[in-house]
Amino acid sequence: MVSLTALSIAASCCRWRSKQTRGRVGRHNEVKILIVLLGSLAWSQSFEAASIKLNNSGRAGQGISTYPARIKVINSSLKLCIQMAWNVKDFQVSGTTGWMDTEHYDIDAVAAEPFKKDEYREMLKTLLAERFGLAIHTEMQDKAGFALVVAKNGSKLPPLVEDPSVQFSRTPSGDVMLKAPNVSMAQLASALSMMLSGIVVDKTGIEGRFNASFQWTPDQPMRLKSGEPAPAPPPDATPGPSIFTAIQEKLGLRLESRKVPTEVIVIDRAQRPSEN
Repeated sequence: MVSLTALSIAASCCRWRSKQTRGRVGRHNEVKILIVLLGSLAWSQSFEAASIKLNNSGRAGQGISTYPARIKVINSSLKLCIQMAWNVKDFQVSGTTGWMDTEHYDIDAVAAEPFKKDEYREMLKTLLAERFGLAIHTEMQDKAGFALVVAKNGSKLPPLVEDPSVQFSRTPSGDVMLKAPNVSMAQLASALSMMLSGIVVDKTGIEGRFNASFQWTPDQPMRLKSGEPAPAPPPDATPGPSIFTAIQEKLGLRLESRKVPTEVIVIDRAQRPSEN
């Protein structure tokens, strides 16, 4: 479904840029910019119907639930909605101010047909542009992150198991278990990025696939899918190793702190959502 609102936003954006660039790039380039914007948005997809309501409950739970042709975003700020739409972490969104962080919303959006893979993310991007007037650009910035490297005594990677799933779970003692029985080092780095405060890049130089499953005690308590803190571990639970120690002891790998080029979503413009 072509989004006419998104097309008008693109045209407005192009008109704004024409004022800034008329003396430098000329009319010909302005037309090319408009064609690129409209050409990409012509294929954009949007929800058939969507409701956005301010959530003043003050509850801690937040997040997104997906269904075959529907999404429900619960108690989430605009910044968190952007994280969901672009599938990025908190530190990869820049330019939020005031209400964009503090005001929370409930979104109930329905598609005409069941989603294909992560198609709902593209639809959410269109919805944010239409209803929040969101305009963004992306840029690369050096951010604090980690390099996954081979430890001093060499890797200890076990052979793979024929199971392609990758998932995190919580043990009764409060530890985190990463189940990754058949992954490349790049996939392991990507999974670790989900649990750490920075992007992890693979610098091991190791080819092939391995069973990279291991367990550690997190520095901070995990949260449930609802956003609520997970139950505290039993009082007699013995803390295990940190993620940095566990990955070295179990897999013979090391997480090395360093600056990592990171794609960042920069907010150029946004406004409180239009009425339903």
